[in-house]
Amino acid sequence: MFDSDEDDDLLFDDEEDEEEELVDEHEETWKVMVVDDEQAVHDVTRVAIGNVSYANKSLKFIDAYSGEEAKQLILEHPDTALILLDVVMEHDNSGLEVARYIREEAKNYFVRIVLRTGQPGQAPETEIILNYDINDYKEKTELTKQKLLTTVISCLRSYHDVMMVEKSRFLLEQNEHALKLAKRSAETANKAKSVFLSKMSHELLTPLNAIIGYSEVLLEEANDLGLDDFLPDIQKIHQAGEHLNILYKSILNISKIEADKLEIHPEHFEVVMLINEVVKSVTPTIEKNNNTLKIECPSDMGKMYTDRNMVCQILSCLLNNAGKFTHQGEVVLNIQNQQENGIDVIVFSVLDTGIGINTNQLNNIFQPFKQIDDSTTREYDGAGLGLVIVKSYCETLGGNIFVNSKVGKGSSFTIHIPINILDTVQ
Repeated sequence: MFDSDEDDDLLFDDEEDEEEELVDEHEETWKVMVVDDEQAVHDVTRVAIGNVSYANKSLKFIDAYSGEEAKQLILEHPDTALILLDVVMEHDNSGLEVARYIREEAKNYFVRIVLRTGQPGQAPETEIILNYDINDYKEKTELTKQKLLTTVISCLRSYHDVMMVEKSRFLLEQNEHALKLAKRSAETANKAKSVFLSKMSHELLTPLNAIIGYSEVLLEEANDLGLDDFLPDIQKIHQAGEHLNILYKSILNISKIEADKLEIHPEHFEVVMLINEVVKSVTPTIEKNNNTLKIECPSDMGKMYTDRNMVCQILSCLLNNAGKFTHQGEVVLNIQNQQENGIDVIVFSVLDTGIGINTNQLNNIFQPFKQIDDSTTREYDGAGLGLVIVKSYCETLGGNIFVNSKVGKGSSFTIHIPINILDTVQ
């Protein structure tokens, strides 16, 4: 079967060859199946490559003497790395039948198959390579010890690479499955949270409104009766109630945003009238820190057709933030008309001369519960939900929000909102 070759000695682990690493017989092995009806072929193959190792793993031989036996053994040893397969055994094409069986019926696409034939005319190489899923085709007469070693190592390397790819694919599928489970769990938790908030809204809002309402009544009565000593405490109760009311509404809005249940209620309204309403509501917050509020708005801004309440909340949040983070400075609200991609929009810009935001914090300001100062002794209150809601509202109305800031110099938030929300419908 093998021709002599001066390089044949490279195949053997002779005792005199100190450079060849001996392999522990208990080490993990590469399974190599030899399928041939001649015992001599099995014996010579063992002599030629029996003591060779690849990637610190030795070879473990599995012997089959017929095509039928090979079919049974591949089912028992699906992790076989290489099959050295004779073509002519009990039938002229037994080896070809085994090759087809392995791929099509046993569904083993990983094992490397090398056909060996002593009768090349019986199975022409070109025809075999084209019609059968094999990895190599060798005539027995050309297989010297060195060439057999080259073939075996090449196939083992190929099998190793294929199995690494398969392992990566399996791990990827496992990760995808884990991600799907995590997503499903998160969706279930989010749904439970939404249901909880929905059911608890009445129970929370009713006593909260009572606290705010009764504190307002007490303020009026204390003023009428001249009970000035009680006014500061009653005002604290009222302010705390209003603060809780804002937090409650923010959390409820975030829940609707996460559940994708924001509802849009468009209506026609005068832009100038909306601005006047917003300015009236935010003035106390801005003046609290001795700031001045400047409005730059043409008197002929006209009307918008969109969700009035969302626009009002967007502007109120941005102006309140500007007033909160600015001391003895200026807050400016600039409004102007503009066209973008053939759509009429109104550009609202809120500028301040406050503390500003550094670059690292800019990346997080639109994330829930993220604040400029996250320390336990932070100076500025708030749940860190306002800008999240603002961004979601802008996008819901078909608009965008942009921010520029420099520490110590102030910030500018600019929002673009289509004048007619119907223009955003494709």
